[in-house]
Amino acid sequence: MPIGTPKVALFGGKSVVPGGTQTFNSPGTFTVPVGVSSVNITGKGGNGNAGNAGNPSPGSPPAPAKGGGAGAGGGVRTTNGNCFYTFGGTGGNGGGSPPALGGNSGPSGGNPGSSGTSGASGNPGNSGTSGNPSTGLNRTFSGGSAGNGGTAGTQGSGGNGGGGGNIGTFPCGGCIFNCFCGTYGSGGGAGNGGGFGGNAFNAAFGAYGGGGAGECNSGSPGDTGPRAGGTPGGGQGGTHTGGGNPGNATRAGGGGGGAGQATTFGTFGGGGGGGGRGNVAAPANPGNPGTSPNPTTFNAQPVTPGGSFPISVGSPGGQVVISWNPQ
Repeated sequence: MPIGTPKVALFGGKSVVPGGTQTFNSPGTFTVPVGVSSVNITGKGGNGNAGNAGNPSPGSPPAPAKGGGAGAGGGVRTTNGNCFYTFGGTGGNGGGSPPALGGNSGPSGGNPGSSGTSGASGNPGNSGTSGNPSTGLNRTFSGGSAGNGGTAGTQGSGGNGGGGGNIGTFPCGGCIFNCFCGTYGSGGGAGNGGGFGGNAFNAAFGAYGGGGAGECNSGSPGDTGPRAGGTPGGGQGGTHTGGGNPGNATRAGGGGGGAGQATTFGTFGGGGGGGGRGNVAAPANPGNPGTSPNPTTFNAQPVTPGGSFPISVGSPGGQVVISWNPQ
């Protein structure tokens, strides 16, 4: 080929338009270069929006679950030629209003306290919204998926009731005059964080009630004396002749009842267990982030040379790229 042959001569008298690319990160207008009749378009919409955070359990403090009531003392079986029974002390009520009730003492021993009521749960957060689409050349590019809403704050569970003290037994199942023999009653089990009821330890005195759980610290067991409740707010356990004190903070447990004391011979029961503390609520969780969409490509899209096309770009993160080969 002779040197200096023009491009028009090489391609049959038609000029060649060089290839090119135009990128849109925000809305604009694509003007087709003169001589270009086919383009490729790649695009994606905006990122999906994050979900909203879940709502915490309502209340102040959140989910004010209530402390459990304490168990009653086991009481005393006494003998003076006839069997009779001296009731143990009543268990203290749990904290909060209305409170979980402490147990009463009866002929079969101390009854357990009631469990505290649970707090309320929150609500889950709303899902986010999908990302805005991008458009161009009569093509639509979807946005990213929305993020899920955060999970709700869960309720705090109520404190467990303390167990009742167990009643003592007589040998051979009968009453023996002026008898200290037999089995002394064991103390009642405690609610979570409460002190165990004391075991009967001699024939002169019944056992003491365990201290109720405080909102932070545990109550003391009723082993050798009236037991303090945990702090803050746990009810003190009852003496061997008295009932337990109520809890005086919302999530605190009541003090266990004392086992009772006889005026004559007998076998003594165990003290009531302290009421348990109510649990705090679990926090809510944040929403999940939205996703970024994958780009999509459409090749060989016919266009009018010199024509104009509006381009919209989804925000945030959307993009449209138009390219063309030499023509």
